[in-house]
Amino acid sequence: MSTVRVTYTTDRADVLDQLRLQQARTDRSIVDAMQALLRRDLVLARRVAESEDESTDLRYRIEEAVTSIIALQQPVAGDLRELMSIVAIALNLERIAGHAEGIARNAIFLEDNPVAATEPDIWRMADVVREMLQAATRSFLERDQRLARRTIERDDEVDEIYSEIHERLIARLTSAQGDAEASDAITHVLWCSHNLERIGDRALNICERTIFLVTGRFERVTSPEYEAMP
Repeated sequence: MSTVRVTYTTDRADVLDQLRLQQARTDRSIVDAMQALLRRDLVLARRVAESEDESTDLRYRIEEAVTSIIALQQPVAGDLRELMSIVAIALNLERIAGHAEGIARNAIFLEDNPVAATEPDIWRMADVVREMLQAATRSFLERDQRLARRTIERDDEVDEIYSEIHERLIARLTSAQGDAEASDAITHVLWCSHNLERIGDRALNICERTIFLVTGRFERVTSPEYEAMP
C-alpha cells in the first residue's frame, strides 16, 4: 500500500471517529433535553441549551479535516462521495443538537409547570426519533443501504405520533382560551413535539447519504422545502 493511501486511511478513520463522537453527543443532548422537560430540571435544561456550541465546533473540525483530505490527497469516486457525505451528516447532527436545544429552552420557559408530563406520547416520539438517528448513523458507517431504507420507513410512525400529539394539544389550546398562562405552556409543549419531528427528518437526511454512498445515486426522501429550513 502506498504512503499516500496509508495516510488517507488514517485520516479517514480519524474523521469517522469524530463523526461517531458528534452522534453520541447529539444523542445525549436529546436524552438530557427530554429528561429536563419531564423532571422540570432547569439546571439540566440550561446545560443542554448552552452545549450547542460544542456541536458546532465539532462540525467545523470535521469539515476542516475533510477539506484538508480533499486538498492534500485528492480522493475520487467513492472516497469523495463518502467525504462529502460526512460533511453533510455532520451538519445534520449539528442541526439536531439545535433541535435538542430548542426543547431545553422550552423546558426553561415552562419552569415548574407540569403540563409536558401530561402528554405521554411525546416521550414515545422521542424514543422513536432517537432510534432513527442511531440507525441512520450506523447505516452510513456500515454502508448498510437496507438499514437506511428501513429507517426511512419509520418516518410514518413519527408522523402518526406527531399528528396525534398535535391534535390533542390544539384541542387543549381551544379549551384554554382566556387562560394565557395555560395557553403559553401548551404552545411550548407543541413546539417540543415539532422539534422532535424535525429530528426525525434530519435522520432521513442521513439515510439519503447512505443510499448515495452505496449506489452513487441521490434519492430524495425529504422535500426540497424542508432542506432550506434552518
